[in-house]
Amino acid sequence: MSAQAFQAEWPDPDFIAEVKEAFPEKGVASVEEARVLYSEDGYTYLDVRPELEVQEVGRVKNSVNIPIVNATRKYDPEQKKKVVKKEPNDAFADMVKKEFPDTEAKLLIACSDGRQYSMDALMALDEAGYTNIAGLKGGYYAWFRVFDNKLNRRRTGEYAEQYTHDGDSCGIHSSGAGFERVDTADRWVPPSF
Repeated sequence: MSAQAFQAEWPDPDFIAEVKEAFPEKGVASVEEARVLYSEDGYTYLDVRPELEVQEVGRVKNSVNIPIVNATRKYDPEQKKKVVKKEPNDAFADMVKKEFPDTEAKLLIACSDGRQYSMDALMALDEAGYTNIAGLKGGYYAWFRVFDNKLNRRRTGEYAEQYTHDGDSCGIHSSGAGFERVDTADRWVPPSF
């Protein structure tokens, strides 16, 4: 008889079952929990960031963008540069109702950092009668640091290769001409909006 350690991350089957049982009552999901909800439990990733930010920063595959705030980049003569102007999207709840008419729809709410717009969106959707909603802790930036655009887990850490055969060689990497051990996600600095 062998015992396996429980991994609190997707795609561990025990973790998946635990997460499915905990939501939507738990309310706020970590990135790993959010991946379970998105991939295994039928939740739709509802991105509430301004469309301008989604276009400039990126989005999660198959996500739906309904901004709670509209943003435009306009020239400000006082500052003598382009600045981002924001205004509330008063039609947010109506736009969500049009896209998701069923108030039982499973929605994973995310903004850039999990605080900036998500809290307002969660409150607005709760007031609109949606019951299966969960917020993504850390938002898109946290998701981006763990998963790439193809929804694969990013390789982080030392990127050590394991050579399992006598004929395996680390080739150019053993000559000292190796490559920097940094994923683009590790170097990325989120823009401010």
